[in-house]
Amino acid sequence: MPSLTKISSNRTSKLTEPSPAHTLDKVRAGQSVKVVETAAGQAATLQLAQLGIRAGATLVVRRSAPLGGPILVESSGSTVAIGRGMARKVLVQSLE
Repeated sequence: MPSLTKISSNRTSKLTEPSPAHTLDKVRAGQSVKVVETAAGQAATLQLAQLGIRAGATLVVRRSAPLGGPILVESSGSTVAIGRGMARKVLVQSLE
């Protein structure tokens, strides 16, 4: 009777690459994202930072209004609404 040899497959673990960055206005409601950077002028960057939207912050999109309406995001327990134009200046990375 021939002997059976167990052949082990040498699997390499696939490293999880970070998801590509996109702008906040493209995020669907219910998704969690991390802010990568704000590509805005000094005044807009300051305004976003005062709302808790700054590099490194984790945001949850609560609602994305249809037809170009505002986006409701939660940051550090506060919910704020920002316009689409401002949301286009926020580069984010999906956490899911």
